[in-house]
Amino acid sequence: MPIYEYQCNDCNSQFEILTTSSTSTEEVTCDKCKSKNVKKILSAGIIGRNSGPSLSSHSQSGCGAATKSGFS
Repeated sequence: MPIYEYQCNDCNSQFEILTTSSTSTEEVTCDKCKSKNVKKILSAGIIGRNSGPSLSSHSQSGCGAATKSGFS
């Protein structure tokens, strides 16, 4: 079940809704002020997916960087 983030246009609070499908027709209301004047916003998880360090930056600290043990 996907989690969608919303922002209330009346009180500016942000909240999450767990839904049963992406095409859900449920009417979303603000948790704080109960307004129905809300908009779906991009999740931080979606925005930050590729912002972490690349795999190549970790490869130097892996097995190749270890001291040779005499095995070839």
